[in-house]
Amino acid sequence: MKNVIYLLLILCSAMAFAGQSFRLSDGDLVYTGMNKIEILDKLGEPLIKDVQSIGVDKGDGFAGKKTEIWSYRLQGDIGGEYLVSVTFKGDKVTSIDSKQRNR
Repeated sequence: MKNVIYLLLILCSAMAFAGQSFRLSDGDLVYTGMNKIEILDKLGEPLIKDVQSIGVDKGDGFAGKKTEIWSYRLQGDIGGEYLVSVTFKGDKVTSIDSKQRNR
Protein backbone atom coordinates (compact mmCIF):
# COMPACT_ATOMS: atom_id res chain seq x y z
CA MET A 1 0.00 0.00 0.00
CA LYS A 2 2.87 2.37 0.81
CA ASN A 3 4.37 1.75 -2.62
CA VAL A 4 1.12 2.73 -4.31
CA ILE A 5 0.96 5.98 -2.35
CA TYR A 6 4.58 6.81 -3.18
CA LEU A 7 3.97 6.05 -6.85
CA LEU A 8 0.91 8.32 -6.90
CA LEU A 9 2.85 11.15 -5.24
CA ILE A 10 5.67 10.84 -7.77
CA LEU A 11 3.26 10.82 -10.71
CA CYS A 12 1.35 13.86 -9.41
CA SER A 13 4.52 15.87 -8.85
CA ALA A 14 5.83 14.93 -12.31
CA MET A 15 2.56 16.02 -13.91
CA ALA A 16 2.62 19.32 -12.01
CA PHE A 17 6.18 20.03 -13.16
CA ALA A 18 5.41 19.06 -16.75
CA GLY A 19 2.79 21.80 -17.04
CA GLN A 20 5.29 24.41 -15.96
CA SER A 21 8.09 23.66 -18.38
CA PHE A 22 8.91 23.48 -22.09
CA ARG A 23 11.54 21.28 -23.73
CA LEU A 24 13.34 22.79 -26.71
CA SER A 25 14.33 20.92 -29.86
CA ASP A 26 17.96 20.72 -28.64
CA GLY A 27 16.83 19.05 -25.38
CA ASP A 28 17.23 22.11 -23.14
CA LEU A 29 14.44 22.70 -20.65
CA VAL A 30 12.96 26.02 -19.56
CA TYR A 31 10.92 25.87 -16.36
CA THR A 32 9.32 27.96 -13.62
CA GLY A 33 11.73 29.50 -11.16
CA MET A 34 14.32 30.47 -13.77
CA ASN A 35 15.32 34.14 -13.99
CA LYS A 36 15.28 36.52 -16.97
CA ILE A 37 19.00 36.13 -17.71
CA GLU A 38 18.67 32.34 -17.90
CA ILE A 39 15.67 32.66 -20.24
CA LEU A 40 17.50 35.16 -22.47
CA ASP A 41 20.49 32.81 -22.58
CA LYS A 42 18.39 29.80 -23.65
CA LEU A 43 15.73 31.48 -25.82
CA GLY A 44 17.17 34.83 -26.91
CA GLU A 45 15.16 38.02 -27.27
CA PRO A 46 11.39 37.47 -27.36
CA LEU A 47 9.19 38.44 -30.30
CA ILE A 48 6.97 40.46 -27.96
CA LYS A 49 7.35 41.78 -24.40
CA ASP A 50 4.09 42.72 -22.68
CA VAL A 51 4.03 44.43 -19.28
CA GLN A 52 0.81 44.39 -17.27
CA SER A 53 0.27 46.29 -14.05
CA ILE A 54 -2.56 45.25 -11.79
CA GLY A 55 -3.65 47.96 -9.37
CA VAL A 56 -4.15 51.68 -9.25
CA ASP A 57 -1.35 54.24 -9.38
CA LYS A 58 -2.26 56.91 -6.81
CA GLY A 59 0.97 58.82 -7.32
CA ASP A 60 2.59 57.57 -4.12
CA GLY A 61 5.19 55.45 -5.90
CA PHE A 62 3.21 52.22 -5.66
CA ALA A 63 1.75 51.18 -9.00
CA GLY A 64 0.41 47.74 -8.16
CA LYS A 65 1.79 44.35 -9.09
CA LYS A 66 3.72 44.10 -12.35
CA THR A 67 3.61 41.00 -14.55
CA GLU A 68 5.74 40.67 -17.67
CA ILE A 69 4.96 38.21 -20.48
CA TRP A 70 7.55 37.32 -23.12
CA SER A 71 6.29 35.58 -26.27
CA TYR A 72 8.36 33.28 -28.48
CA ARG A 73 7.98 31.07 -31.57
CA LEU A 74 10.04 27.95 -30.82
CA GLN A 75 10.71 24.44 -32.08
CA GLY A 76 9.63 21.77 -29.59
CA ASP A 77 11.46 18.56 -28.78
CA ILE A 78 8.75 16.39 -30.36
CA GLY A 79 8.71 18.42 -33.55
CA GLY A 80 6.54 21.23 -34.71
CA GLU A 81 6.52 24.93 -34.03
CA TYR A 82 5.08 26.28 -30.79
CA LEU A 83 3.90 29.66 -29.56
CA VAL A 84 5.33 29.94 -26.05
CA SER A 85 4.48 32.58 -23.44
CA VAL A 86 6.81 32.95 -20.45
CA THR A 87 5.32 34.92 -17.53
CA PHE A 88 7.52 36.72 -15.00
CA LYS A 89 6.72 38.24 -11.64
CA GLY A 90 9.76 40.26 -10.69
CA ASP A 91 12.75 38.40 -12.10
CA LYS A 92 11.35 34.85 -11.81
CA VAL A 93 9.36 32.74 -14.26
CA THR A 94 5.96 31.94 -12.74
CA SER A 95 4.34 30.13 -15.66
CA ILE A 96 5.05 28.80 -19.14
CA ASP A 97 2.21 28.28 -21.61
CA SER A 98 2.63 26.70 -25.03
CA LYS A 99 0.41 25.91 -27.97
CA GLN A 100 1.47 24.07 -31.09
CA ARG A 101 0.89 26.11 -34.23
CA ASN A 102 -1.57 24.92 -36.86
CA ARG A 103 -3.40 22.60 -34.44
